[in-house]
Amino acid sequence: MPTAKEIVGKFSELKTLPHVAIKVGKLANNENSTMSDFEEIIKLDPVLVTRLLRLVNSPYFGLVQKIESISKAVVFTGMKQLRNLVAIESLRGMFKGGVEGEFSPQKLWLHSATVAILAEMIAKRIFGQEAEDVFLAGIIHDIGLIVEFQIVGDQLREACLEFKNGKGTIIECEQRCIGTDHSEVGYLLAKGWNLPDEVLKGIKTHHYTEKKKAVSSMGSILQLAEFMAAKMNYWPVPGPIEPLPADLARHVKNMMANYKIIIRDVPQEMEKAKELYAADE
Repeated sequence: MPTAKEIVGKFSELKTLPHVAIKVGKLANNENSTMSDFEEIIKLDPVLVTRLLRLVNSPYFGLVQKIESISKAVVFTGMKQLRNLVAIESLRGMFKGGVEGEFSPQKLWLHSATVAILAEMIAKRIFGQEAEDVFLAGIIHDIGLIVEFQIVGDQLREACLEFKNGKGTIIECEQRCIGTDHSEVGYLLAKGWNLPDEVLKGIKTHHYTEKKKAVSSMGSILQLAEFMAAKMNYWPVPGPIEPLPADLARHVKNMMANYKIIIRDVPQEMEKAKELYAADE
């Protein structure tokens, strides 16, 4: 069986994050970066410029006055928001392909967007955190499934079928059928994209059940968001909903009133963010 590193290596030969997204990621991690630095890079991709202006003027941002220049869009969104928008546009094309067996790239894209929105809401409302990084982590937390789909598709479909039939968690089924899992594969892929360490750690740990991590950590927030998304039927692979680890289950029980409000508000937030994850026309 191939290792996670070998799978990522083969995938990178076929498709990787565009250079513009990688450069923007580097700038977002550099304290000395300026807004003009971002503008100069983004201007190199006219299609991206058009799409970003469309996103900035969507209901997600709720602007009163329309923004028509990339310089104003850059200033308004800020570095991390801009990084997220560029990443979303760069990743969108990877989540294409018809349903094969129990796996659907399109459903995975919708699941990822739902997790990102839920994770952002949880980070802000429950833990009082800034949420740009956790939103990005939500969008790409399951990117390893896309890598497996393209490189070891037969083995992934076998793992998904086992998961559907209740033969273990999705991670256990992947380990058995593929020899690795999407958390590890996604972590190794994203590691080459110059993303913040906390985002990488969140991708790697969002399925941890036995290894202890703080309830407010990015991995825990992603796990909570993924659990809630599954309860709402935004799930890329049909199968049993994986229960939360005991510490997260206790946390949700203690904060149940707050989480009920989040669930109530999700449809409205999803509608506002629809421009972010909607399929290309």
